[in-house]
Amino acid sequence: MLLSHTKFLAQISTGAARRLLSDFKKATKRLSADPFQFPFADDLDAPGIPLEVYRKCLFYNRYKALFLVENNDVFIDAIIDCRQENKSLY
Repeated sequence: MLLSHTKFLAQISTGAARRLLSDFKKATKRLSADPFQFPFADDLDAPGIPLEVYRKCLFYNRYKALFLVENNDVFIDAIIDCRQENKSLY
């Protein structure tokens, strides 16, 4: 998902694509430092996805990483452009 967002941005502006990747890298460092600093993703209106499992990390002003924490591991399951309707992810 991150690759497709980056490719799309690169068609418009390579600088914007680089900034997206740079900001994602900063977000992953924050995730590895303390994933529990991020709130639960309470905006997932999808059947079968339990509440208070997925957390969200916002980055580059309009993207969010949906992730879950199991033991000491962080698993990023989706990178979403918040400007779009993403019902197909569910």
